[in-house]
Amino acid sequence: MIIRKIKSLRYYFSGYLFEYFAIPGTKNEEISKSLLKKYLPNKPVIIDCGAHDGSDSISLAKLFKRGTIHSFEPVDELYARLKGNSNSYKNITCYKLALADRNGNMDFHVSGGGSDASSSLLEPFDHLKDHPDTFFKRKINVVARTLDTWADENNIEKVDMLWLDMQGFELQMLKASEIILNMVSVIHTEVSTRETYKGVPLYDDLRSFLEAKGFSVKIEALPTGWDMGNVLFVKDK
Repeated sequence: MIIRKIKSLRYYFSGYLFEYFAIPGTKNEEISKSLLKKYLPNKPVIIDCGAHDGSDSISLAKLFKRGTIHSFEPVDELYARLKGNSNSYKNITCYKLALADRNGNMDFHVSGGGSDASSSLLEPFDHLKDHPDTFFKRKINVVARTLDTWADENNIEKVDMLWLDMQGFELQMLKASEIILNMVSVIHTEVSTRETYKGVPLYDDLRSFLEAKGFSVKIEALPTGWDMGNVLFVKDK
Protein backbone atom coordinates (compact mmCIF):
# COMPACT_ATOMS: atom_id res chain seq x y z
CA MET A 1 0.00 0.00 0.00
CA ILE A 2 2.78 2.46 0.93
CA ILE A 3 4.74 1.65 -2.23
CA ARG A 4 1.62 2.21 -4.32
CA LYS A 5 1.03 5.60 -2.69
CA ILE A 6 4.66 6.59 -3.27
CA LYS A 7 4.39 5.63 -6.94
CA SER A 8 1.14 7.58 -7.25
CA LEU A 9 2.69 10.68 -5.66
CA ARG A 10 5.74 10.38 -7.88
CA TYR A 11 3.53 10.16 -10.97
CA TYR A 12 1.49 13.18 -9.88
CA PHE A 13 4.60 15.22 -9.04
CA SER A 14 6.30 14.42 -12.36
CA GLY A 15 3.13 15.47 -14.23
CA TYR A 16 2.99 18.69 -12.22
CA LEU A 17 6.62 19.55 -13.03
CA PHE A 18 6.06 18.82 -16.73
CA GLU A 19 2.86 20.84 -17.02
CA TYR A 20 3.81 23.90 -15.00
CA PHE A 21 7.62 24.07 -15.15
CA ALA A 22 8.56 22.21 -18.37
CA ILE A 23 10.62 19.67 -16.42
CA PRO A 24 11.35 17.94 -18.70
CA GLY A 25 10.47 19.99 -21.79
CA THR A 26 9.09 16.97 -23.64
CA LYS A 27 7.39 13.73 -22.68
CA ASN A 28 6.97 11.19 -25.50
CA GLU A 29 5.24 13.22 -28.25
CA GLU A 30 4.14 16.04 -25.92
CA ILE A 31 5.78 19.44 -25.49
CA SER A 32 5.12 21.22 -22.19
CA LYS A 33 2.72 24.09 -22.79
CA SER A 34 4.40 26.12 -20.05
CA LEU A 35 7.24 26.78 -22.52
CA LEU A 36 4.83 28.96 -24.50
CA LYS A 37 4.95 31.69 -21.84
CA LYS A 38 8.50 32.41 -22.91
CA TYR A 39 7.43 33.30 -26.44
CA LEU A 40 3.89 34.71 -26.21
CA PRO A 41 2.38 37.91 -24.76
CA ASN A 42 0.07 37.81 -21.73
CA LYS A 43 -3.05 38.12 -23.90
CA PRO A 44 -2.32 35.99 -26.96
CA VAL A 45 -4.77 35.10 -29.70
CA ILE A 46 -4.42 31.37 -30.34
CA ILE A 47 -5.85 29.12 -33.06
CA ASP A 48 -6.45 25.49 -32.04
CA CYS A 49 -7.04 23.57 -35.25
CA GLY A 50 -8.11 19.99 -34.74
CA ALA A 51 -9.42 20.78 -31.28
CA HIS A 52 -11.06 17.34 -30.79
CA ASP A 53 -12.73 17.35 -27.34
CA GLY A 54 -11.15 20.64 -26.25
CA SER A 55 -8.46 19.33 -23.90
CA ASP A 56 -5.68 21.42 -25.47
CA SER A 57 -7.93 24.46 -25.82
CA ILE A 58 -8.83 24.27 -22.14
CA SER A 59 -5.19 23.88 -21.09
CA LEU A 60 -4.28 26.93 -23.18
CA ALA A 61 -7.23 28.90 -21.77
CA LYS A 62 -6.03 28.12 -18.24
CA LEU A 63 -2.42 28.97 -19.06
CA PHE A 64 -3.38 32.30 -20.69
CA LYS A 65 -6.41 33.44 -18.73
CA ARG A 66 -6.42 36.80 -20.50
CA GLY A 67 -5.88 35.24 -23.90
CA THR A 68 -8.38 34.24 -26.61
CA ILE A 69 -8.62 30.72 -28.00
CA HIS A 70 -10.37 29.98 -31.32
CA SER A 71 -11.07 26.24 -31.52
CA PHE A 72 -11.91 24.35 -34.72
CA GLU A 73 -13.47 20.88 -34.98
CA PRO A 74 -15.58 19.76 -37.99
CA VAL A 75 -16.90 16.37 -36.77
CA ASP A 76 -20.40 16.74 -35.29
CA GLU A 77 -20.02 14.51 -32.23
CA LEU A 78 -16.56 15.84 -31.39
CA TYR A 79 -17.71 19.41 -31.85
CA ALA A 80 -20.53 18.74 -29.36
CA ARG A 81 -17.97 17.46 -26.84
CA LEU A 82 -15.71 20.44 -27.52
CA LYS A 83 -18.60 22.85 -26.89
CA GLY A 84 -19.71 21.03 -23.77
CA ASN A 85 -16.25 20.76 -22.26
CA SER A 86 -15.26 24.37 -22.99
CA ASN A 87 -18.61 25.99 -22.19
CA SER A 88 -17.45 27.45 -18.88
CA TYR A 89 -14.35 29.06 -20.42
CA LYS A 90 -15.31 32.51 -21.67
CA ASN A 91 -12.04 32.90 -23.57
CA ILE A 92 -12.73 29.92 -25.86
CA THR A 93 -14.82 30.30 -29.02
CA CYS A 94 -15.70 27.16 -31.01
CA TYR A 95 -16.23 26.71 -34.76
CA LYS A 96 -17.62 23.66 -36.56
CA LEU A 97 -15.22 24.12 -39.45
CA ALA A 98 -12.22 22.45 -41.04
CA LEU A 99 -9.36 24.83 -41.76
CA ALA A 100 -7.96 23.85 -45.14
CA ASP A 101 -6.25 25.05 -48.32
CA ARG A 102 -9.46 26.21 -50.00
CA ASN A 103 -13.01 27.34 -49.26
CA GLY A 104 -16.06 25.17 -49.76
CA ASN A 105 -16.98 21.60 -48.85
CA MET A 106 -14.46 18.80 -48.52
CA ASP A 107 -14.45 15.09 -47.73
CA PHE A 108 -13.27 14.24 -44.22
CA HIS A 109 -12.16 10.74 -43.15
CA VAL A 110 -13.49 10.03 -39.64
CA SER A 111 -11.56 7.69 -37.35
CA GLY A 112 -13.01 5.31 -34.80
CA GLY A 113 -12.14 2.26 -32.74
CA GLY A 114 -8.87 2.77 -30.88
CA SER A 115 -8.80 6.51 -31.61
CA ASP A 116 -11.38 9.09 -32.56
CA ALA A 117 -8.57 11.68 -32.75
CA SER A 118 -7.07 10.55 -36.08
CA SER A 119 -9.64 11.98 -38.48
CA SER A 120 -8.21 13.85 -41.46
CA LEU A 121 -8.89 15.57 -44.74
CA LEU A 122 -6.35 13.09 -46.11
CA GLU A 123 -7.07 9.42 -46.78
CA PRO A 124 -5.30 7.10 -44.31
CA PHE A 125 -2.35 5.06 -45.57
CA ASP A 126 0.39 3.70 -43.25
CA HIS A 127 -1.81 4.71 -40.32
CA LEU A 128 -3.89 1.61 -41.05
CA LYS A 129 -0.98 -0.77 -40.37
CA ASP A 130 0.75 1.31 -37.70
CA HIS A 131 -2.47 1.59 -35.69
CA PRO A 132 -4.59 -1.44 -36.66
CA ASP A 133 -7.04 -0.84 -33.82
CA THR A 134 -8.06 2.47 -35.40
CA PHE A 135 -10.33 2.29 -38.44
CA PHE A 136 -11.82 4.74 -40.91
CA LYS A 137 -15.26 3.47 -41.86
CA ARG A 138 -16.95 6.82 -42.32
CA LYS A 139 -16.40 9.70 -44.71
CA ILE A 140 -18.34 12.92 -44.20
CA ASN A 141 -18.62 16.22 -46.00
CA VAL A 142 -17.47 19.23 -43.98
CA VAL A 143 -17.41 22.98 -44.42
CA ALA A 144 -13.86 24.21 -45.02
CA ARG A 145 -12.23 27.63 -44.94
CA THR A 146 -8.72 28.89 -45.36
CA LEU A 147 -7.40 30.56 -42.24
CA ASP A 148 -7.17 33.88 -44.07
CA THR A 149 -10.82 33.66 -45.21
CA TRP A 150 -12.04 32.73 -41.73
CA ALA A 151 -10.12 35.65 -40.21
CA ASP A 152 -11.60 38.06 -42.75
CA GLU A 153 -15.15 36.75 -42.22
CA ASN A 154 -14.83 37.07 -38.43
CA ASN A 155 -12.92 40.38 -38.31
CA ILE A 156 -9.86 38.77 -36.72
CA GLU A 157 -6.99 41.23 -37.03
CA LYS A 158 -4.43 39.52 -34.81
CA VAL A 159 -3.22 35.93 -34.31
CA ASP A 160 -0.16 35.17 -32.18
CA MET A 161 -0.02 31.40 -32.25
CA LEU A 162 -1.18 28.34 -34.19
CA TRP A 163 -1.72 25.06 -32.33
CA LEU A 164 -2.08 22.53 -35.16
CA ASP A 165 -3.20 18.90 -34.92
CA MET A 166 -4.54 18.30 -38.41
CA GLN A 167 -3.38 14.74 -39.05
CA GLY A 168 -1.11 15.61 -41.94
CA PHE A 169 -2.88 18.63 -43.46
CA GLU A 170 -0.85 21.30 -41.64
CA LEU A 171 1.44 22.32 -44.52
CA GLN A 172 -1.36 22.63 -47.07
CA MET A 173 -3.33 24.84 -44.71
CA LEU A 174 -0.32 27.03 -43.91
CA LYS A 175 0.51 27.58 -47.59
CA ALA A 176 -3.02 28.97 -48.10
CA SER A 177 -2.74 31.29 -45.08
CA GLU A 178 -0.14 33.86 -46.09
CA ILE A 179 -1.78 36.84 -44.35
CA ILE A 180 -2.20 35.16 -40.96
CA LEU A 181 1.12 33.33 -41.19
CA ASN A 182 2.90 36.67 -41.56
CA MET A 183 1.58 37.86 -38.18
CA VAL A 184 2.01 34.59 -36.24
CA SER A 185 5.05 34.30 -33.99
CA VAL A 186 4.65 30.76 -32.57
CA ILE A 187 3.53 27.48 -34.15
CA HIS A 188 3.09 24.20 -32.28
CA THR A 189 2.39 21.55 -34.88
CA GLU A 190 2.04 17.83 -35.28
CA VAL A 191 4.44 16.40 -37.87
CA SER A 192 4.61 13.14 -39.80
CA THR A 193 7.78 11.07 -40.07
CA ARG A 194 6.30 8.62 -42.58
CA GLU A 195 3.30 8.44 -44.91
CA THR A 196 0.57 8.00 -42.32
CA TYR A 197 -1.92 9.51 -44.78
CA LYS A 198 -1.80 9.46 -48.57
CA GLY A 199 0.41 12.22 -49.91
CA VAL A 200 1.13 13.67 -46.46
CA PRO A 201 4.06 16.12 -46.38
CA LEU A 202 6.79 14.82 -44.09
CA TYR A 203 8.49 16.74 -41.30
CA ASP A 204 11.43 17.88 -43.45
CA ASP A 205 9.03 19.48 -45.96
CA LEU A 206 7.13 21.36 -43.24
CA ARG A 207 10.33 22.44 -41.53
CA SER A 208 11.85 23.75 -44.77
CA PHE A 209 8.71 25.75 -45.51
CA LEU A 210 8.56 27.36 -42.07
CA GLU A 211 12.29 28.08 -41.97
CA ALA A 212 11.91 29.90 -45.28
CA LYS A 213 9.18 31.98 -43.60
CA GLY A 214 11.54 32.99 -40.79
CA PHE A 215 10.73 30.35 -38.15
CA SER A 216 13.22 28.24 -36.21
CA VAL A 217 12.76 24.97 -34.33
CA LYS A 218 12.84 25.48 -30.57
CA ILE A 219 12.05 21.97 -29.40
CA GLU A 220 11.12 18.62 -30.94
CA ALA A 221 9.11 15.77 -29.42
CA LEU A 222 9.78 12.95 -31.89
CA PRO A 223 9.96 9.59 -30.12
CA THR A 224 12.15 7.04 -31.90
CA GLY A 225 10.09 4.72 -34.07
CA TRP A 226 6.88 6.74 -33.84
CA ASP A 227 5.07 7.79 -37.02
CA MET A 228 4.21 11.25 -35.71
CA GLY A 229 5.35 13.80 -33.14
CA ASN A 230 5.19 17.50 -32.34
CA VAL A 231 7.51 20.44 -32.93
CA LEU A 232 7.54 23.99 -31.56
CA PHE A 233 8.53 26.70 -34.07
CA VAL A 234 9.18 30.34 -33.13
CA LYS A 235 9.63 33.21 -35.56
CA ASP A 236 13.08 34.75 -35.47
CA LYS A 237 13.22 38.29 -34.08
